Amino acid sequence: MLHYMPVAAFVLDTRHRVVIWNSACGQLTGLEAEGMLGTDQHWRGFYSEPRPCLADLLLDRSLGKLSSFYEKAGDFDADALTLHTENWCPMPDGRRLYLVIDAAAITGDNGEVVAVVETQRDRTEQRLMMQALEESEQRFAAILGSAMDAIIAIDQQQRITLFNAASERIFRCAADLAIGQPVERFIAPDCRSLFKRFLSFEDHAAKTPTWVPEGLTARRADGEEFAIEVTFSPLDTGGQRLYTMILRDVNDRRQAEQQLDRLQLEKGYLQEVIDYEHNFGEIVSGSREMRAVFEQARMVARTDTPVLLLGETGTGKELLARGIHELSDRSKAILVKVNCAALPGELIESELFGHEKGAFTGATQQRKGRFELANGGSLLLDELGELPPAAQAKLLRVLQEQEFERVGGSETLKVNVRVIAATNRNLAGEVTQGRFRADLYYRLNVFPIEVPALRERQTDIPLLARFFLAKYAQKFGKRIGHIDPAAMEQLLNYPWPGNVRELQNVIERAVILSQGAALDVSALINLHAGPPAKNVRLGTLEDVERDHILHVLEETGWTISGAKGAAAILGMNPNTLRSRMQKLGITRQG
Repeated sequence: MLHYMPVAAFVLDTRHRVVIWNSACGQLTGLEAEGMLGTDQHWRGFYSEPRPCLADLLLDRSLGKLSSFYEKAGDFDADALTLHTENWCPMPDGRRLYLVIDAAAITGDNGEVVAVVETQRDRTEQRLMMQALEESEQRFAAILGSAMDAIIAIDQQQRITLFNAASERIFRCAADLAIGQPVERFIAPDCRSLFKRFLSFEDHAAKTPTWVPEGLTARRADGEEFAIEVTFSPLDTGGQRLYTMILRDVNDRRQAEQQLDRLQLEKGYLQEVIDYEHNFGEIVSGSREMRAVFEQARMVARTDTPVLLLGETGTGKELLARGIHELSDRSKAILVKVNCAALPGELIESELFGHEKGAFTGATQQRKGRFELANGGSLLLDELGELPPAAQAKLLRVLQEQEFERVGGSETLKVNVRVIAATNRNLAGEVTQGRFRADLYYRLNVFPIEVPALRERQTDIPLLARFFLAKYAQKFGKRIGHIDPAAMEQLLNYPWPGNVRELQNVIERAVILSQGAALDVSALINLHAGPPAKNVRLGTLEDVERDHILHVLEETGWTISGAKGAAAILGMNPNTLRSRMQKLGITRQG
C-alpha cells in the first residue's frame, strides 16, 4: 500500500536508514528509491529553519533526545508518538514547496520504537492561492484609496487654499505649486463663467451644497481637459468664508469601477479555486457547463455505480475522477489509475488482473494486478476505448460478479472495486462498428458524464490562463503580473483542440519565453492555430485527431520526444503519442 499510495512516504529503521521510499516520494523530491534505500541521507537541511527530520526526531525520542522545539509548538503527541508540521521546504532540485508533514512511530510488542513512517503532502498551490487571495484583497483596498475625490478649498479671492493628494494626482500638479494660485488655472476656458456662478460669495442664496453631475470640464497642469462631476459647498470657518469643491474625474471613476469589477471577479475566482480544493482537487472553473458536470459528479459520488466520463483529450476527466473518488465513501482507500492506451495489448490483462509465475515469458514471479490493489477503493480506467476484446470480456465479469482470475491462474479472486472509466472515443459508435462489446458498454453507461471541451466553455479560459500564469511564474521565478489584453483575445479566439492540457502547455512555455511583466502568447498561438475553424473539413473525431496530430508533427519536424517535441505540445506522454499514431495509421512519408 505504501508503494502505490499517491502520498509521498518513506520509512526509517532504528539506525535512521531508509527501508521504504515510495514512488510518490521519488516524484516529489526527484530522488529515486535506488539511491535512497539503505542510506541515512534523507533530506538533510530540508526545512527553511535548521531542524531535524520528523522521522529522525521520533527515533531519537526513544533515546531521550526529542527536540524541545516541537514539544513547545504543540506538534508532538507523546501518547500516540506522532509529529506534525507545515512549512516551506526546499527540494533537492531547488524548488520550494509548502508541505504538510506527518511522522508516526511503529512500535514493537514491548513498546519500543522499531521504525518510523513519514508522509509529505504538497499543499503549495493551496498556499499560493491563499496568498494570491490576500494580495487581491490588498489591491482591492488600494484601488479604493486611490479613487478618493479631489478636495479643493477656495477663498474669497478665488485662490486655492487646500489641494489634497487626490487633487495632485488628478490635476498632475504638486500641492505647493497649486496653493495660492487662482482656481481658474484648473478650469477649462469655456466653463469659467459657469464656475464663477457656483462660486459666488455674494449670492446669499447659495448656502447649500450643489452637485453638478455633468457639463463641466477641468484642465490639468499640462493643459489636458477632462470631464468632471463636482459638488460645491460653502463653508464658514474662523470668520472666513470658503468654498470647497469635491471633484471627481469622470473618466478616472469609470476606469476605477472597471478595475474594481475586475478585482472582485479575480477575488471571487481565487476564492472559488480554494473552495474547489475541497471538492474536485485542481479543477478550476466558473462556467455553467462545468457546474452542471460537478453537480452530476456529486450526486453519483457516494454510490457504487460505475461512472463513464466522456470528453475530448485534455478536458480534465482524470481530475474529475479523482474528485468523485474523494467525495465517495471510499475516499480513505486508494484510487488506482490504468492508462489503457499506454500499455501494449498483450500486457493489459496482466496489468489489470495480475499474473501467476510462469504465465508467459518473463513472468518470473506472481504479480498482483490493479484490481487487487484497488480492492476497497476505486479504479480509473483511462482511455477505456483502447481495451482489446479479451480484456473487455474479463472487465465485464469483474463489473458484474466482482471476481476474476490472474493470467495463468485458476484461483477465483473476489474484490470490491468501484470502476470509473474515461474515454475520448464515441463508444456507441465503436459498439456499432463491432470494436467494443455492447454488453460492456451498457454496463458502464449507467451514469455517463459528458465533460465539455474548453471551446464550449470560453468563460473558463481567462480563469485557467491566470491560474496557470500564477503557477508557472512562481515555479520559474518570473515576475509576470498579467496577461496582455491582445494575448487574452487570442486565447479566447483559439479553438483549443488539446483543451485544458494544451492551454496549460501554452501558458507554461509563454512564461518561460516572456521577458516583461505582461504575458505574450502570440507566437505560440500562431504556431498552434493552423487554418481558421470555418475552413476545417468536417469529419469524425478520429479524423480531427489525426489531422491535428499530423499538423503538430509537421511543425516539429516529426520530433516526438523532448521539450519542443510533438508529445510536449500535445500534452501527451511520448509512448501514448506513438500508440495513438499507430492506432490512427499515422506514418511519416518519404
